[in-house]
Amino acid sequence: MYSTPLAAVRRCILIVDDDQRARQQLQTLLAANGFAVVEAGNGRIARRILAECAIDLVITDIFMPECDGFELIAAIRTMDLPVPVIAMSDYESWTGLNFLDAANDLGAAAVIGKPFQAISLLRLIVEALAAVRRESRVVPIGARAEPERACVPPGVEWLGGKRI
Repeated sequence: MYSTPLAAVRRCILIVDDDQRARQQLQTLLAANGFAVVEAGNGRIARRILAECAIDLVITDIFMPECDGFELIAAIRTMDLPVPVIAMSDYESWTGLNFLDAANDLGAAAVIGKPFQAISLLRLIVEALAAVRRESRVVPIGARAEPERACVPPGVEWLGGKRI
């Protein structure tokens, strides 16, 4: 029996990162998997988008100018209908500090360290969106997660920097 992939429900994901190349890689991956994608270069722009658009999930970098990922996560938690957030960062590698734990403590649904495999991010997205559906108790017909059907376009197998 064929089950419609999760993205067929046409979820909208907001990508927030000050690195244009990183946003483009994520946009390519998410669009290839059927998601609608909106981009923002920092948390200030993302907050405006969240106020104006129906967003189902946010993927945000932690360190950005004007309004960083921590501020964005905190602002999302105060929304009437907060959306799940996946936080990403590579700063532990050179600072020795784990900023992803702090993002998790602020309320991120999931965290991922850069660089990461595309399939790992897709699994986190599926899990975060499934958790929202469980909480709302409304599950769209055919919205079963099947990461093995995920599409990873050439050139975006690894995102967020060079593979370790």
